[in-house]
Amino acid sequence: MRIFLVRHAHAGWPASGARDFDRPLDERGREEASRLAAAMVVNGFAPEVILCSGASRCTQTLAVLLHSALATPRLVTNDMMYSGSVQTYLDLIAAEAAAGSASVMLVGHNPMIEETARALLQSSPDALDKALGNGFPTAGLLIADTAPGGDLRKCRFVGLLSPVDA
Repeated sequence: MRIFLVRHAHAGWPASGARDFDRPLDERGREEASRLAAAMVVNGFAPEVILCSGASRCTQTLAVLLHSALATPRLVTNDMMYSGSVQTYLDLIAAEAAAGSASVMLVGHNPMIEETARALLQSSPDALDKALGNGFPTAGLLIADTAPGGDLRKCRFVGLLSPVDA
């Protein structure tokens, strides 16, 4: 199974009295998401299933990605991804693997996205450290493939796309 991990695009600060959950993308974030969408098209990335946090900045990032999508994925919004742990993210991936999904994309938050990447890529931490450098970028997309046998903690690092690269 191919796994795509997306950190939501850059978001503005919440308006006075607004919840963090409701923070929208700002102009920079919309541009980042557009660049990532274009890079996904160029690379032929078309996840079968997309699991997205219900937070505004994640659903807005997803909306931009879907606008240019190569296929129509099954979409699942999951508010547990907003406050859930790395284990929550890993459990969601494992459930899709058990269901026979060929590819899954998670659109979520840091630090969980980066920590999920580290958990998936325990067998190749040097490649991940080199790719991430100063951390998981906003609107960044990490691609990993499950190991033979489906062990989620021994995935193979495929690449990292950053909106700066697109």
